[in-house]
Amino acid sequence: MKYEKIIVPVSGGKDSQLCLALALEQFPKDKIIAVHQSTGYDHPLTYKHLDWMEEFYDIKIEYTQSDKYKDVFDLIEKQQYFPNNVARSCTGELKQVPFGKWLIANNFLAENACLIWMGMRSDESNARSTKYGDLNNEDVFSLSDLSGKYGKKFSKVAVSLPIVSFTEKQVFEELAKRGHKVNELYAKGAARVGCFPCLLAKKADWEMAAKDETGREHIQKLIELEDRFTADTSNTRKLIKIHQTRDIRHLLATGSFSDKVDDSSSCGWCSI
Repeated sequence: MKYEKIIVPVSGGKDSQLCLALALEQFPKDKIIAVHQSTGYDHPLTYKHLDWMEEFYDIKIEYTQSDKYKDVFDLIEKQQYFPNNVARSCTGELKQVPFGKWLIANNFLAENACLIWMGMRSDESNARSTKYGDLNNEDVFSLSDLSGKYGKKFSKVAVSLPIVSFTEKQVFEELAKRGHKVNELYAKGAARVGCFPCLLAKKADWEMAAKDETGREHIQKLIELEDRFTADTSNTRKLIKIHQTRDIRHLLATGSFSDKVDDSSSCGWCSI
């Protein structure tokens, strides 16, 4: 095998799970490392599913976590603004920076030291279609090309998107035919699995979270942060609202947004 290790970041969602399943079919298990990039903001069912994955696939999942921020709430409080389409600090600070430090600590910067299998698909959103639509499942590129958070020092770290051409339907079918169960959040109506709810997610994801106990707890904490930001006259930042147009309080009170604008074609998830 050309690469010493195959690294598979696993979120607890279907796409990265299929990447891990495919990696285990194609490479020796002792060459594979599964890594969860923790934001401290996942749903308990996601952590439960990650535990199940460890047992089912008989592989240890390593965890990375920011040494600067405890979780999403701590990040927002210290930065004094909410992540948004302009400044998506959550992805960089809570996922990419800790993962980069993990790669350095484990000596994975050398050429052929590792190949990272990531689960992005081009049909997930318009943005990902533009970014990854010309790639094939076998293509390999540099981690430095993925995000500005990964500088030149990561230029020799190889990345591949083995399911970039798959549709969502294909991903579910591939896991089902193998008899591999998926995160229980999908049965509850979640379109995606990750931060719960992602501050940049579509309305449907927020409405699903507002009907869930953990989701409601998270939304309430976000509202409390917003109240503190708006009451602090010394905070001159403009991005001190959870969302610039959506009524999050109405959502928490009723379980749905007051407007009926369809945003199903948009996606503001992690900027990768």
